[in-house]
This record gives sequence, structure tokens and C-alpha cells, in this order.
Amino acid sequence: MKKSILFSSLLVLFTSAHAELQSLNNQQLQQVEGQASAATIDWTLRLNQKETTAGSGVYTFDTDTCADLRFCRFAVSSNNRYDDGSYVTRDPITNIETIHDKNGNVITATGRKQWIVFKGIQGSIQLQKVDIDGTDLLYSSDANMTAIPDQIKAALQVSFKAANPIKIRNFGFDALSIETDTVANEGAGNVPGYLNADKYGATAGTNIKVTTSVYDQGRETGFMGMMMNGNLALQGNLKVFSCDGSMKRC
Repeated sequence: MKKSILFSSLLVLFTSAHAELQSLNNQQLQQVEGQASAATIDWTLRLNQKETTAGSGVYTFDTDTCADLRFCRFAVSSNNRYDDGSYVTRDPITNIETIHDKNGNVITATGRKQWIVFKGIQGSIQLQKVDIDGTDLLYSSDANMTAIPDQIKAALQVSFKAANPIKIRNFGFDALSIETDTVANEGAGNVPGYLNADKYGATAGTNIKVTTSVYDQGRETGFMGMMMNGNLALQGNLKVFSCDGSMKRC
């Protein structure tokens, strides 16, 4: 009997504690006051690198993770980019694809797909003491729009300080090249261009392109590389907020 009475009392308590959420307009939001402290973060992105000696803080290309260099790459294949100039069109209504040669004639298969390949990508980017906080974004009415009230939006604010720059270390790639699939139309037995294993060498051999440049020998083929080291100092705030048709700037 006591348990039944207690259970009934709890039901009454939960029922009486029910509260319905109410929306606030811009004027009501402007009258709300509060205080919050920003969250400070330190964030490091490190790609294909390992520490030379434990605790040294010095990082180099990770030859263990990237023992097979073909799988430490970033490759992009643009639409309709084939070695013979063929291209594909798509009917917007039926969604049917049609293959054309470089002169516009209808054919049955495309050429070999081509890729832009960034080889030997690595690097680290360190964000220091970045503050993340909430803030109000206020848009005042224009002089000729006196009947429209000021608008206020909640925003996420990210703050950067020049005294704590973004550190960029060994960020880049060893070689940039355009590679081509081995089989047209991505047919049976095709090896994608981004898996091309060619390197430079002093003497001819399998997947070896001969070069007299001692610097290039043993490196992956390509026509350009990039390596960045430095500090990026930023000063200011970045505000991120939702945007809909009710905002005059959206």
C-alpha cells in the first residue's frame, strides 16, 4: 500500500514539473544576459610523420607507415578527363550517359582515365591556444527600414592571436604528376594511374626512368614538389552562425 501511494506521488510530482519551451523573438533575446568563459584548445594535425627520437619533438617522414609509397598519396580524377580526349554526357531527364570521342561522335567506351597525383604527402599543422566561445551577432536595421527591428543571431566565435601563431612543419608533397590508367574504360585488369610505381634511377629497369640528376635518383617521378615550414600569425575573430531567409544578409 505504501509503495502504491509513493508511486502515485511521484507521478503527481513529474506532472506538476512539466514546462513547455517558449520561443523568443529578437527583442526578448537582446534582454537576456549571461556569462560564459571561452574554451582554449591546442590541436595538432600530423600526417605520415613519426618522431625521430622519443620526446625530441622533431618529426620526419614515416617510412614504416609508408613502406609502400603508393599508399601515401592523394589523387584526384576530374570528370571527363581521359587520355584520348573522350568524354561522357548525361541526360538530365533520363540520367542516361553517352560516351563521345574528342570530335563529338558517339562511341562505346572511354579512353584511359587520368589522375592528378600528389606523392609522398606529409606534414604537421599545430594550432596554439585557439579560443572557442559563444557570442551574439547583431544586425541593425538600415536607415530606410525603420519598421524592421534589429536582428540578433547566436554565433560560434573562434579567436586567433598573433602571439600564438599556427605552426606549419614539413607540410607538402615530394612530387606532383599526371598519371594514366593502364586499361581503357576501367576495364578488366586495369591498374589505376594513382598506383603507378615509377621512380627515377641511374640505370634502366622495371618502373625506372633514367636520369643523370643525383638528387632525383631513387625518388618518385613527378614535375614539382612542395615543402612548407613556417609560422602563420593570425589576429582576429571568426564567427560562424546559421543563416535563413529572415536574415537580410542571407
